[in-house]
Amino acid sequence: MNYIKNRKNILEYHNFQSVSDSLDALEFAFRSCSPNNLVMSSISMNTELSILDIDGNVTTFPTLKQNSVLVISVGKASERMLHGLYQKLGSQIERSLLIFPEGYSLPIGATKQYNTTIIQSSHPIPNQNSEEASKLAIRFLRDLERYDLVIFLISGGTSSLIVSPVPGLTLSDKKEINKLLVSSGADIREINVVRKHLSQIKGGNILRFLKPKKRVLTLILSDVVGDYLDTIGSGMTFYDKSTFNDALSVMKKYGLDKLENSNVQKVLRYLNQAINNKLLETVKQSEFETFDVTNCVIGNNAKFCEFIAEHLTSRGYNVVYKGSGCEGSVEDFSIYFRKLFYSLPNKTAIVMGGEVTNFIDKSNMGKGGRNQEAICRILQSMGDFKSDDYAIICIGTDGIDGNSDSAGGIISPNSISYVNKKSLDIHSFLTANNSNVLLKNLNSIIHTGYTGSNFNDIYLIVKLS
Repeated sequence: MNYIKNRKNILEYHNFQSVSDSLDALEFAFRSCSPNNLVMSSISMNTELSILDIDGNVTTFPTLKQNSVLVISVGKASERMLHGLYQKLGSQIERSLLIFPEGYSLPIGATKQYNTTIIQSSHPIPNQNSEEASKLAIRFLRDLERYDLVIFLISGGTSSLIVSPVPGLTLSDKKEINKLLVSSGADIREINVVRKHLSQIKGGNILRFLKPKKRVLTLILSDVVGDYLDTIGSGMTFYDKSTFNDALSVMKKYGLDKLENSNVQKVLRYLNQAINNKLLETVKQSEFETFDVTNCVIGNNAKFCEFIAEHLTSRGYNVVYKGSGCEGSVEDFSIYFRKLFYSLPNKTAIVMGGEVTNFIDKSNMGKGGRNQEAICRILQSMGDFKSDDYAIICIGTDGIDGNSDSAGGIISPNSISYVNKKSLDIHSFLTANNSNVLLKNLNSIIHTGYTGSNFNDIYLIVKLS
């Protein structure tokens, strides 16, 4: 299976060795970081069940009996993670719940051999199925007498794919708040602080539906800069340091408290009441330590970058990894990225990852996402830069960037000439948040469709000459 669906088209218009090498490196990383492979490689079964995390730490569990495991798999990588777990544990799994996003197609016969209940819900805005998913998960967790172990498989997208509004709030309230926060410029940690405090299952709350000392193992693919366990999937099986006060502060920081919006006002009233009446907080560390829960990150952006670097090194490039902590505004990032490019020697590649933030003006709601906007801003700043053979790529590893069906975009030496030839005004496209339209004009879109994984975004420069 090829991940980059339009490779042939890209190379038709950007026929450079650096572009071909870049696309090959991405393909290699997608295959190497396939969620089912990561799950399988993290588990070993001898006299004990052993779990190896991303840092090389090993956690052991007693040997599992037949039909003794309940699995709840949720996120953009949920199907492939579940497939890998079944391949490894097989008959030890008695029952599983699979929650994945609309737009992702299950492979033919993917779950026929499993005792799996399937729910297809929505991302990034939750829908009714997202709420049904939480009800079913809670029902499963309340019927645990015959299970020795509960395994959660969590990947990016979990926060919207499974939701359970607190009493007094509705799904519509959560949808509106989520939509406003996503478009406000708030980063993922801030968004999840609010999500956790409007939820009956996030911020560790789902653990309260378990019987005391029930063993829980969570295998995690991180889509969060820093791999913070309290942020990935809104910290469903981890403790939460944030408070109702913090959630209210995020709302105020981005001006949501000034909006005359009935959903927003309901949420503000709830947060204020929670603070004033000292309602039960999300799970804090002291309570978390009373549960028998092990959280293991088994894949992340750094791992994905490692495979890109490995492949490009094999092609003779000097590869520099700049880390997986890129954050901040898309404007600041594009300036930083351009400076890196201008100082780059030949036969060198820079690999980095993270998740930058773009502010969306609702009055100019075009088509695109943060990766496409970043690549367009970099292109805008390049002027008539001369170089014979290079590629610049910004891509989301889940395959969906913003409100488009594209994963990201690419710049080559031909990009500037295409802009000039077609007399395109990059600034006007950016002002209208129409990065996707601009990149399609330049034949510079990268299309993967849903990849079945999610490790944040990848930023890549490959300069041959």
